Amino acid sequence: MGDRDIPMTAGALGAGRLCPRPTLDLPSRVPGHRDTLVGRDLEVLTLSALLGEEAHRLITLTGPGGVGKSRLACAAVADARIARVAYLDLHGTTGCDDLAETLSAVLPDEPCLLVLDGCEQAADATAAAVDTLLGHAPALRVLATSRRPLRLYGERFLPVPPLPTPPSPYRQDVLELQDYAAVELFVDRARAIDPSFALTAQNARAVAEICTRMDGLPLAIELVTEKLRLFPVDSLLTRLREGRPVLGGYHAARSPLHRSVHSITEHSFRLLDEEQRALLTHLSVFTAGTNLPTAEEFWELPAHRTEQAVEALVGHHLLRVAPGGGEPRFTMFNTVREFCLERLSATGELPDARRRHAEHFLSLALEAEPYLTGPQQAEWLQRLAPLHEDLLAALAHLETSGRRLDAARATLALHRFWLVRGHLDLGEQWLAKAAETFVAAPGHEEPSARAHAARGEVALARGSVRLAADCFWRAACAFREQGETAHERAALAWLAFTHQSAGPETIRKAAAQLLRVASHEGATVQVANAALPLAAGSWCTDAKLTADLLDTANSLFLRARDVRGEGLVLGMRGVLADCQGDQALSERLLWEGLYRLRSIGEHMVLPSVLEGHAVHLWRRLPHQGHRVARLLAAASALRESTGAHPPLLVHGVAAALPDARRLLSGSEYAAAWREGRVLSAVAAAGEALAFGPPPAGSASAVSRPARLTARQYEVAKLVSQGMTNRQISQRLGLSEWTVVNHVREVMRRLDVPSRLHVAKWVLGREYHDAVDTLAE
Repeated sequence: MGDRDIPMTAGALGAGRLCPRPTLDLPSRVPGHRDTLVGRDLEVLTLSALLGEEAHRLITLTGPGGVGKSRLACAAVADARIARVAYLDLHGTTGCDDLAETLSAVLPDEPCLLVLDGCEQAADATAAAVDTLLGHAPALRVLATSRRPLRLYGERFLPVPPLPTPPSPYRQDVLELQDYAAVELFVDRARAIDPSFALTAQNARAVAEICTRMDGLPLAIELVTEKLRLFPVDSLLTRLREGRPVLGGYHAARSPLHRSVHSITEHSFRLLDEEQRALLTHLSVFTAGTNLPTAEEFWELPAHRTEQAVEALVGHHLLRVAPGGGEPRFTMFNTVREFCLERLSATGELPDARRRHAEHFLSLALEAEPYLTGPQQAEWLQRLAPLHEDLLAALAHLETSGRRLDAARATLALHRFWLVRGHLDLGEQWLAKAAETFVAAPGHEEPSARAHAARGEVALARGSVRLAADCFWRAACAFREQGETAHERAALAWLAFTHQSAGPETIRKAAAQLLRVASHEGATVQVANAALPLAAGSWCTDAKLTADLLDTANSLFLRARDVRGEGLVLGMRGVLADCQGDQALSERLLWEGLYRLRSIGEHMVLPSVLEGHAVHLWRRLPHQGHRVARLLAAASALRESTGAHPPLLVHGVAAALPDARRLLSGSEYAAAWREGRVLSAVAAAGEALAFGPPPAGSASAVSRPARLTARQYEVAKLVSQGMTNRQISQRLGLSEWTVVNHVREVMRRLDVPSRLHVAKWVLGREYHDAVDTLAE
């Protein structure tokens, strides 16, 4: 026992009321730990700093079970180097009415820190005892760990969050993922089981998803890594996706309460009343969480009682409030969900709960379908995004319970959401099942044709041209049999694009047919969408036909107030303007298209538009190379995560990317690239839009785009300072002849006749940089 710990005599641990000696351990030394504390450096520093301030007499660490409150408390106490420390483990204590009396008899009079670990089981009695102790012992300070606050005057809360986890969609970049503390912990514990384990490009996505499914809870991650003794990483993830229990392991190195997630959740469950337990178990069928109205509908309770129960569950860290504005959403830790699903299964209530869940999301999908194109698409896309996992769970339940037609109807309703948000693999798999189901069901020819056409669009976005051609051919045949001329022409337009290698005549013929259909009053957004690939296929051979197709598509999108369609047309017009040499117009059009695509959270074509806008930005503002690198990296990561290879925006701007990468190379570019890889789609689009397009009209001599390399720009700045070639060579460590060549190349690229004009250009550029900085 160290001299910092108070030497006390430990009694025996018993159940029930606390008595002076026999039923509870008296304070002892702070326990040590033999494994590393991963990902808690900031929390340890924060807590140890608070412990070093005598003004904070009561500090309470709060958080869900298994988050590591006890470990953090012990690590911070050790780091703070407090002279006198007493530790009391209250886990499993069911009553401690005389805790204050017992501790008063054994705690010293001199300054002391009392660590009370696990106060939630008897929170009220512990709070009363702590209040009494602090009132009678001015030299005493208390550090408590609990799932809920003690709610005493002067209490300082320190919430302990789960470890950061990678966001979805998961990427395979090892350098990115190893920066997340949850992944670091997984790898550390996995190596304790298998010293050869390493995070690789092959297992990175699986490890990232496992850590996220464990909610970043250290105990859950440690327990799931124990299963690596039996299963490889991919098999372990499959079991998690299938809902099969994997956390029932036994952690021998921990106290009985912490040896499994089941025991620690059961401990929390016992703190609830019957109404709260029933609500929690029934909400466990919701994978992505729910809101108060849905909770009321499922539990059939009055609104005020449901709100009270939800508030209590949040207080016990069994539900958590999802970030974001608007109607609050409540999500459940996956570890808690697994426990509750086991209880539902044991009571026989799980099948009915699954059925009601599937019915709810089937109705939601069918309700959303007409709004996913049109003026309300942004609102509905945003509404569906956080519910995606629940929608998939509902589809799976409908299919496995024999309701394949309902699953197919919901799939067809959701295909536009999958296409816009880049869930292409999932979309193609479910649409394949839907098409097969509709074909086998008599009287469902129309949805069968629509399913083939939708699958073709998704397949083409993934770059699967042969599969897309087969789907569009089937769709066209089915629409023809039903007399659906407009939809048939749209399917044939897509089919012609997949066969564009046959020659421009194929595109022209399909375009002529589609334009005739589009002139009718009843032409739909589907016709407008089909006009876009034909425009992409014809702009190298027939500029007028391309313009006609884009004008037609744009008029249909405007009539339907379809924001995504407007954004696609603007992006394609921006590409066309660039091919025609009008870079200023191209940048303005791409900026406008990017603005619209960001507003709906578009993922599929966003990478191409981001790249086009980034290259234009680099041409106009070469000093913003680090921002350009981040945008290019974000586009690359987004394309990688979605697997999207849309053919609509394969354009001349992309040809400039290798040159841009070469000119922006260096250590700063590498750092900016890593920063950009972790940007979300919305964040990347926002960064691109922060720099508005150039104003309409001709550019001034100062603002004219100049493609200087980083070294050339550095030389130009030294020229503006009046340095000679020899002075510049000495400053940069270059030969004088190399500097002469740099100066000549700068003058050529700026199209100026002398060094004086180079200096004027640099001064003008720096003035505009300052204006841009103020504008930010």
